[in-house]
Amino acid sequence: MFSARARSVAWPLFGYFFFFCSLIGTMVPYISMYYRSIDLSGSEIGRIMSLLTLSTIIVPHFWGWLTTRLGLPKLTLQIATGGTFIAVIPFYFAQDYGSFWVLTFILALFYSALMPLADSLALRSIKGLGVPYTRIRVGGSLGYICAVTLCGFLISKMGVEAIIPLMMVFITISFAMTFLLNEKPIPLEKDKQTGSFLSLLKQKEVRFFLLLAFLSYMAHAPYNLFIALHMSNAGYSGEQIGLLISFGVVMEIVLFLFFGNIVKRFSVVYIVALCFGLGIFRWILVGWYVESLWIVLITQLTHCITFALFHMVSIEQIHRLFPEKYAAQGQTMYSAFAIGLGGGSGMILSGYIWEMGGGMPSLLLRLL
Repeated sequence: MFSARARSVAWPLFGYFFFFCSLIGTMVPYISMYYRSIDLSGSEIGRIMSLLTLSTIIVPHFWGWLTTRLGLPKLTLQIATGGTFIAVIPFYFAQDYGSFWVLTFILALFYSALMPLADSLALRSIKGLGVPYTRIRVGGSLGYICAVTLCGFLISKMGVEAIIPLMMVFITISFAMTFLLNEKPIPLEKDKQTGSFLSLLKQKEVRFFLLLAFLSYMAHAPYNLFIALHMSNAGYSGEQIGLLISFGVVMEIVLFLFFGNIVKRFSVVYIVALCFGLGIFRWILVGWYVESLWIVLITQLTHCITFALFHMVSIEQIHRLFPEKYAAQGQTMYSAFAIGLGGGSGMILSGYIWEMGGGMPSLLLRLL
C-alpha cells in the first residue's frame, strides 16, 4: 500500500486518521440516541451538537495561527488531541442539557481543530513521497466503518450507555498515535503573512468555492445528526443502522483507493454538479422511503459521490488555491465556512424542525 521509504511517515498518519475517525463514527451518528434516552429534546440536541461545528468558524484559526507561529504542526496536533482527550472524560458523568452544553463547548475548543490540523500535516508530510492523500484518508474511512459497526452492535447488546465509553477509548488511542507521527517543521518567516492571505480570500474563485463547501456541509448536517435516530424510528435495530452507515463508507473507501485521481481527469464544474444533483436525489429518497431497505442501500451507495468525491475536490482546490505557506490557514478557513458555518447552521435548524415535525421534515432540510 505504501512504498518502503514512505511507510514510516504514511502508516502513523493512516493510524491517526483511523482512530480519530473512529471517534467521529461513534459520536456523530449515535450520540443523538443517547441524548434522547435522557429526555433531551430535538432542539436541545441540535444546539449541543452545533457547537462542534459552529466552533470551526473561529477556533481553527487560532490553531492555524499557532502552527504557523511555532512551526511545529505535530506539536500543535498533539496539544489539540490531548485537550480533546481530557474534555471527553466528564461526558461519562453528565446527565442534563446544561452540563452537556458546557462540556461540548469545552470539547469544541480542541475537537474542531483536529481534522484541519491532521489534513494539513498529512499533505505536508507526504509531499515528495509519491503517496496520494486519498490513500492516507482511507484510514479514516476504515476507522469510521469499524466504529459505526461496533457501536451499533454494542448498542444492540448493552444499550446506548456504551456510546460514551467507546468515545473515550478511541480518543485515547488517537492521542497515543500522535507520538508516532513524524515531525516536519515549517520554516519560520519574519514577514507578516496576514495581508497576502486576505488578498487570496478576495478572489472570486476562492469565495465561490467556500460558498459551495458551505452548502454541501449544511446539506449533510441533518443526515449526520439524525440519521441513526431516523432509522431507529423506522424500526431498524442498532446493528442494522451500523451496517447501513458502514456500507456508505465502504463505497467511500472504494472511491479513495481506486479513483483518487478522478478529480484531475474531469472538470471540477461537472464533478461538483454531479455531487449536488445526486445529493438532491439521495435526500428525497431517505426522507420519504427510509422504511425500504433497498432504497436505503441505494442512498448509502451514493455517499461516495455526495460526500467523498466532494471532499476530494475540496482538498484539491485548497491545495491549488492556497500556496504552501498558507496551507494551514487555507484549511482552517475551509473548515470555518464549510464545517463550522454550514454544518453548524444545518444542525441548529434541523434540530428545531425535527422537534416540530419529526424526522422527515428535518432530513428534507438538506435540499437547501
